[in-house]
Order: sequence, then structure tokens, then C-alpha cells
Amino acid sequence: MDWSAVFGAGAIIPWLNAGIRLAMPTACAAAGETFAERAGVLNLGLEGMMLGGALASFLVSLDTGSTWIGFLAAPVVGALMALAMGLFTVKLKAEQVVTGITLVLLASSFTSFLYQELFEIQAAPPRIDRLPVVAIPILRDIPVVGPILFTQNVLVYVTVALIVLVWFLLFRTRFGLEARAVGESPVAADSNGVSVDRVRMLALMISGAMAGVGGGVLVIAQLGFYQDQVTAGRGWIAIALVYFSRWNPIWALGGALLFGVVDALQLRIQAAGGGFHNPIPFEVFQALPYLVTLGVLILAAKRQRRVGQPAALGIPYEKEAHA
Repeated sequence: MDWSAVFGAGAIIPWLNAGIRLAMPTACAAAGETFAERAGVLNLGLEGMMLGGALASFLVSLDTGSTWIGFLAAPVVGALMALAMGLFTVKLKAEQVVTGITLVLLASSFTSFLYQELFEIQAAPPRIDRLPVVAIPILRDIPVVGPILFTQNVLVYVTVALIVLVWFLLFRTRFGLEARAVGESPVAADSNGVSVDRVRMLALMISGAMAGVGGGVLVIAQLGFYQDQVTAGRGWIAIALVYFSRWNPIWALGGALLFGVVDALQLRIQAAGGGFHNPIPFEVFQALPYLVTLGVLILAAKRQRRVGQPAALGIPYEKEAHA
């Protein structure tokens, strides 16, 4: 194996540049999940919402010929899926874990069925135009940092802006204060005139929209096509990152960057080792970013011991029971 192609001086910058791009779908979903959990809703349907957003962005882009319109379809579908989940978990007080897992199973089956019905006769999946790489003037010329951070696909910048917006909405606005209050003590929030169901429903829809964006970024900024089960478990990693981040969207972005950098590393190792001709099965390399990220999460969890977890997380609120 040519290790200079992986760790050589000329390989480091492209590796880290790719790692940031690969981190964005997971980071976006994790930021949205943080908002929902801060409001007391455990959104285990995240993987399904990412799948829905990915397929929606692909189909709309293919149908309209506009990648931007396709991208805008992703958060809409994600939010609608979250709305459906909210009707059961928030309005009807259904068990959140069971509802979330059921949503993932339904979304996984439906997206597979729809994709195969539409494209099974084609030898290769149709492709869509990816949005361009944008190099930010002046900043791109900063040694080392410029080519890594400021020469990225336009959706990388959009995703980072959305994550910062979620952080601002959660910690610097009245609605964010209400969401955090509802997640800590829905009884106290209700007694102060806050509609617990309304806040939780909106928080869940924000989570779904961000998950949809994550799926859209995966298809539009990275692949340029859709394939069955394209998210490959990123939604579950995003949920784990929320715990690692102590329920802070910015820290979740940091955890996602670790996942993305290791993912980019395993792709480079595969390429340097001969791709499919590598004697080591490619599944071993594909599992590497998940194993490393989960290992770090376990170590962090042992140190944190649930620091920052919302007190009412996953607990349905029934007003009549506390009247």
C-alpha cells in the first residue's frame, strides 16, 4: 500500500477538506436532534427523516432540473415526517422510542420501494448536478487553513450557517428558552403560560427539517445520485452525538467532524490499497468511522454521566395529570 497517498504532505489538505464535507449531513441532523431533545422529545426517527430528505431532494432535482429546488424539498419532507411523528408522540402521547423506530422502518421500506419502482430497469442510477465548490476570496489564500475550510461545496457553508442558526434559536431567543423550559419541567412551563405541545411540536419539526437537510446535503453536495439506504446509519450516529455534545449544537458539529474525518480517511486507505482489489474486505474500512466515533462517545459518556440531559426527555406531558 502507498501510505504517502494517505498521509503524505500532499494528501493531508485534500483529506481534511473531504472530512469536513462528509461531516455535514451528520452534523446537520445532530443539531436538529439537539433542539428536539432540549424540548423533551426523543426523535429516534432521525434516520428515516434523513432518508426522506435525501430521496426528495434527488427526485425533485431530477424532475425540475434545478438542484437548488431539489435541496429546498429536503427540509420540507423532513418537517412533514416530523409532523406525522409529532401527531403520535406529542398529541396522542404515544411512546417516543417505539414511534421513532417505527418511523425509521416505514421510511426505509417506502424509500426502497419507491426508488426500485422508479429506477429498477436502469443499469446505473441517474445522476443530478451537484452544487459547485465555492472558494471564498482572501480566506482561501490562508496557508493550510484556507484550502481546508474555505474551498468547499456551497452547501457546506449553508449547513454550518443553519447549525449556528439552530444554536442561536435555542440559546438566544424566547422560543429557545421556552423549548429548554419544556424539556426541563413541562409542568412549570405550562403553569407560566407556555403551550408544551406547541413548543414540542415545533421543536420536532425543526429537528425533522434539519435531518431532511442532512439527507439533501448527502445526495446533492457529495454523491450527485441516490442509492438505496444512502444514509447508512448516519441518523443513528447523529443521535449518539447529541449525548456526546451535552445537548449543544456546536459541540455536536465537533463530534460530526471527527466522524467525517475518519470517514474520509477510510476512503483514502481503500483507494491507496487498491479499492475492491484490497485483500482486506471493504466492509472493515466502512465500519471504521462508526467504531471510532462510538468509541469516543463511550469514553465521553463515562466522564460526563448525563451532564446536561433534559430532565423531561422522552416523557410525554399530559396536562390533565398535573392540573
